[in-house]
Amino acid sequence: MKINPKRDKKIVTPCCNKTNHNGKFVNFINLPITYGYCHSCGTTSLPPTIYVDNSGGEFVWNELTAQFEAVTGGVYHNNVSQLQDYDVSHAINHNENTKHYIVYIDFELVTKFETKKRENALLVYMRGVYGDTKTSIAKELYHMGTSKKGGAVFWKINKNYKVQKAKVCFYKKNGKRTKYFKSPFLNKDGYVDCLFGEHLIHQKENLNKTLVLVESEKTAVICSIMLPNYVWLAYGGINGLTNDKASALVGKSVVIVPDMSEKAVEIINRKLPYLSSIGVKAKIWDMTNGKSDEQLKEEGLYNSDLEDVFNMFLSSK
Repeated sequence: MKINPKRDKKIVTPCCNKTNHNGKFVNFINLPITYGYCHSCGTTSLPPTIYVDNSGGEFVWNELTAQFEAVTGGVYHNNVSQLQDYDVSHAINHNENTKHYIVYIDFELVTKFETKKRENALLVYMRGVYGDTKTSIAKELYHMGTSKKGGAVFWKINKNYKVQKAKVCFYKKNGKRTKYFKSPFLNKDGYVDCLFGEHLIHQKENLNKTLVLVESEKTAVICSIMLPNYVWLAYGGINGLTNDKASALVGKSVVIVPDMSEKAVEIINRKLPYLSSIGVKAKIWDMTNGKSDEQLKEEGLYNSDLEDVFNMFLSSK
C-alpha cells in the first residue's frame, strides 16, 4: 500500500484517538482516510480482514456476536443459519467537523442484546442491590445489553440517537469489574467513540437538568439510580474525554467527577481551558480534596469512583 504524502491534520487518529495536529498519522492512497500508519504509536490501521469461502462469499468476523457475518452490498448479514435473527447495517456518513468517515451500527443489534433473557452479572448485582424496578429503568435508559459470553454491553449512542460504538465489560457477582473487556467495533473500521449516555442530553425531560460526567459507564448507570435528578454521562476512562466527545457538550454546563487519583484530577484540570474555549461551562468535583495518592492508598480510597464514595457514605450512616 502506498502512503499519501499529503497529511490531513484535522482528522482524529483511529489508533490514538487524538487530533492529528502533528501530522504523524499518514493515510494510504485509495482507502478512506482513517486507514494508514501512525508514526506516534507505530500502529497500522487497515480495513477489516475479509474471509472468502469456496463459493466466493465474503465474510467479516464480528467480535460482539463471536461469528463471521456475510458482507453484501454494504450491509453485513449473519451467516445463513443466523439470518432470521437480525441484520446489521453500516451507514457511512461524512463528519464535516472531524473530516473522517463514521460507520454507524444498526439499532436492531442494540435491541437484540438488550432483550436477552439471561442478563449479565452487573445487572443481576444491580437488581439485588437497587431492586428490579429501578434497575429496569436504568437498563432501558442506557439500552444496556448482555453479550453471548455474559458481558455487560454499554452502547455509545450519540445525541442524534445513532449508535457509534460498544464496550463490553465483564463483572463478578459482587458488581466489581474483572480485567476482561472488549471493544468489538474498532476505530480502524470506521467506528468513532462518543460519550456514553450522550443520547440523553437533548431529551426534553433532561433539558434543565445538570449534566454530570464520570469516568466509567457502570458509575453513570448506577448514579442514575441513586441521583436521578441529574443526567449521568461517562467519558470512558482516565484519558477518555477527547475533543470529539467534548463537542457534544457545547453550550452546556457540566460537572466532571474524575476517579480519586492525582493523575485523574490533573488530566481534567488541564482539559478545563479547552472546554471553556468551545463554550462548555465545566466544573470539577475533586473528591481527593487535595490528598496525595499515598494518602489515598493509606485510607483505601485510591482510584475510588463516585459510586464507591456514595456506598461508603451510606454504610457509615
